Amino acid sequence: MDLGLKDRVYVVTGATRGLGYASARELAADGAKVIVTGRDAARAAGAAASLGPNAVGLAADNA
Repeated sequence: MDLGLKDRVYVVTGATRGLGYASARELAADGAKVIVTGRDAARAAGAAASLGPNAVGLAADNA
């Protein structure tokens, strides 16, 4: 399904696993650019790498 997300940018917090990661994965699959955040920089970078070239991982603590 094309939701018209191509080239839009989304910030997904807590996206290194679980629902956050699933949301980021679906956004990236629809062509969106995704910023993946998590408390651990290595995990955020790994999650972004698995989503493809339109994803960037950043460490952020939203507490």
